[in-house]
Amino acid sequence: MSKWILQRKAADYATLSAKLKVDPVIVRLMVNRGLSTYEEMEEYLHPTLNNLPDPHLFADMDEACELLMEAIDEGIKIRVVGDYDVDGIMSTYILTTAIREAGADVDYAVPHRMVDGYGINPEMVQTAFDEGIRFIITCDNGIAAAPAIDLAKELGMTFVVTDHHEVPFELAADGVTKIQQIPHADAVVDPKRDDCNYPFKGICGAQVAWKLVDVLYEFLGIEKEKADAFLQFASIATVCDVMELKGENRSTVYHGIKAIENTDNIGLNALLARNELKGKPLSCYHLGFIIGPCLNASGRLDTAGRAIELLMETDEAKALAMANELVELNGQRKTMTQTGIDRAKEQIESSDLKNDRVLVIYIPELHESLAGIVAGRIRETYNKPVLVITDAEEGAKGSGRSIPAYNMFEELTAVKDVFTKFGGHPMAAGVSLEKGKIDELRRRLNENCTLTEDDMQEIIKIDCDMPLSYITEGLIDSIDLLAPFGTGNSKPLFALKNIPVQKMAYMGKEGQYLRMSVETEKGETMTALMFRGVEDFERSVEEKYGEASWQGLFSGNSNGVTMDIVYEPSINEFRGNRSVQIIIENFK
Repeated sequence: MSKWILQRKAADYATLSAKLKVDPVIVRLMVNRGLSTYEEMEEYLHPTLNNLPDPHLFADMDEACELLMEAIDEGIKIRVVGDYDVDGIMSTYILTTAIREAGADVDYAVPHRMVDGYGINPEMVQTAFDEGIRFIITCDNGIAAAPAIDLAKELGMTFVVTDHHEVPFELAADGVTKIQQIPHADAVVDPKRDDCNYPFKGICGAQVAWKLVDVLYEFLGIEKEKADAFLQFASIATVCDVMELKGENRSTVYHGIKAIENTDNIGLNALLARNELKGKPLSCYHLGFIIGPCLNASGRLDTAGRAIELLMETDEAKALAMANELVELNGQRKTMTQTGIDRAKEQIESSDLKNDRVLVIYIPELHESLAGIVAGRIRETYNKPVLVITDAEEGAKGSGRSIPAYNMFEELTAVKDVFTKFGGHPMAAGVSLEKGKIDELRRRLNENCTLTEDDMQEIIKIDCDMPLSYITEGLIDSIDLLAPFGTGNSKPLFALKNIPVQKMAYMGKEGQYLRMSVETEKGETMTALMFRGVEDFERSVEEKYGEASWQGLFSGNSNGVTMDIVYEPSINEFRGNRSVQIIIENFK
């Protein structure tokens, strides 16, 4: 059962509403998202790219760009080394394209998920050296690649790291103080460095890469518009890497979505067209759940190089064929993922795993690239930290997804002797280990775990209790001013008690959803849709009102069925007609 919390934050709603010329409900939504002043709210309603922090504030940023300029001047061969997820793909595309436009002899390499694992390794460095590369710049990885960097320096190569992940640390003698282990590269650009003065720490790898391009182009005298052209790619990465949509990230994604809608990138246009999104207004949903997974499928089931090639393609027919392949790959990925989710649930429910507070699930046959997606879906179901482990070329590999009360990176650091390799951040991580140590990992993580039942209860934050009769098209349009919605800027949720249900019908291809008629406070009828929890709803109605009541609702016999709801208002558009409806997100 989820816990509902109604947010009650004080503010001068009337004055702010009048000054900003918006409904007081909109002011409340912004206050609930941590905004308190008129200036903050004005920026939130009208995000601008003019107030982004100065990229020169990054530690080593100027040095990294000076080293690049020297390499370009001297004609030294440069290699960009990225990663195989969407953030890595976008970072690689941004750096490779930008450095090439600056006149460099540059190519790129992305680790193969199955062969190389995450991030640059010594073998990739040696290969680069043997191929005449003398300058390596990483993106979305490198901060934890000390062995690869040490080899590069032994070979006399120049090495620049751009990353956004947590810096590895050792504990001091007091057992509490963390001492960051920054690798011995020529320049290390990562906002998570303790000595980095860049104020906004929560950016993705592609955003760091874009910042570097900004400074490089400034040094080279290339107009800023050329650097700004990479905004759209940074925005896709920001959404797909699940960065919080606050401050700089909100501005990036807000303007990035507009840039994508009008993109002149042939590959991106092909992907939009193939997914029937061309010419339509886009949202974070489209980036995170349609475009992103297609790009990601290349790095999961094949090589991320295919997605990068698509973005670099200049021939429209070729780009459409490539986009088609990615969409088909993503279809395969979806089927394989669902099989993995079913297998994980079956394993939990049929064993004592379900009593664990940290779920360590071993599915040997699952494609290792899908472990993170399966872990995320299992975390959503059970609201516990999850590690899904699969067989790999050497030993086993796993991906973890966490809950806010559990810092996964720190908990894994506490048992790091179990792993051959690991890395990540508080909410997600990747691990490599010997198969024989999986049970030990499960035991030790659970022995160390201090999570309480409250920590593992899903918390739903409600913005306000709002009568259905208050909802208008105008209010819904105003709520859209707060978009893009996503992590750190969740969709507004409202609540009401004792809503009478008048009638219901199944909907969806397999009849898996519900369309209801509910009664407003004024005795009028409104449509309510339920996309999640339909089986739970059926069970709850039958338990409280009897089996006949459930069937009666389909013929319009309400039998006094009422429910408390958490809902999201929306507009239904059908054949040119618009009407207000609600989407039920949770019920009691």
